[in-house]
Amino acid sequence: MIKQKLYQLINAKWFQHPVFWVLSIYAIGSYFAISNTVKFIDFFYAGLFHIPLFFLVYVNLSLLIPRFLQKGRYVSYLVSAVLTIAMAYGLHELTFEIVLPLLPTEYYMVSFTDWEVLVTIFTIYFVLTALLKLSKSWYVLQRVEKEKLAIELNSLKSQVNPHFLFNSLNSIYSLAMAKSEQTPDTVLELSNLLRYMLYEVGEATVDLGKEVEMMENYVELQKLRADASAEISFQIKGDHLDQQIAPLLFFPLIENSFKHGVKGVSDKAYVNMVLECHEKQIGFEIENNKGEVDDMEQGKYGGIGLENVKRRLSLIYPGKHEFAIEDGEDVYKVTLKIQL
Repeated sequence: MIKQKLYQLINAKWFQHPVFWVLSIYAIGSYFAISNTVKFIDFFYAGLFHIPLFFLVYVNLSLLIPRFLQKGRYVSYLVSAVLTIAMAYGLHELTFEIVLPLLPTEYYMVSFTDWEVLVTIFTIYFVLTALLKLSKSWYVLQRVEKEKLAIELNSLKSQVNPHFLFNSLNSIYSLAMAKSEQTPDTVLELSNLLRYMLYEVGEATVDLGKEVEMMENYVELQKLRADASAEISFQIKGDHLDQQIAPLLFFPLIENSFKHGVKGVSDKAYVNMVLECHEKQIGFEIENNKGEVDDMEQGKYGGIGLENVKRRLSLIYPGKHEFAIEDGEDVYKVTLKIQL
């Protein structure tokens, strides 16, 4: 709570602007100090010196940047910048030549700064203001984009659950219709998988070892509805199961292979899976025969899983993954490589 309050305070304009100007007045006062010790007269001079700076900065912030720079009208912004700096220079002369002599003060001051130095200082403040504004806008944009990505990822992750549940219930339905004694075990297995999906994959990444364990359980569940002659293999190569990985990336690929391969009508139904775990890369390859899909899983349900995986990969591992599909006449193969 304290950390959050402090963060809000630091990012509040009413806090940032006064702090900036106090530091600026101190810096200008120290720079133009008439002696080795900074005195009140130095800060008084610095305060007057800041009148054109206030004008310069807030014209840039409230008018020029939103109206020209952020809309890509760079020539107009550059011309306006030159005019604003010229006006600030005129305001500086007005302050010290006309306004200051009218003030009831015991101090006698003149603008002893060369015009080249003044223009340089004004330009620095002008550019610094633009950079700070743009960097803050970029930061806010990045935060918004990050929040949007998080929302989209959560949406995609939640989409896996009903899609997975839909396919798993088909397996249980098939067993129940056949009055199989394996139906209770299948329901229990499904319960364990759903518990994992609902309660253990809330974080951005999970232990690869736990993910593999659930994948093996799911493969066993799918085997229950496969023909006895189907060849199903799941090999794990490498010993880096302590790696962290985004959850539920491989499940839709497994679902897809069982749906289009083992369930299809074929004399040589098979699904071959190989997971390679290296220190800096995880590879997953899954291949199946191409069979026929029943009416329940055709139509609008097809393709959801693969598109989900592609989208999640592009969000979580941009530029750090390879996803390839080989769609042959009799064989369907997916290869996924993720750089850690």
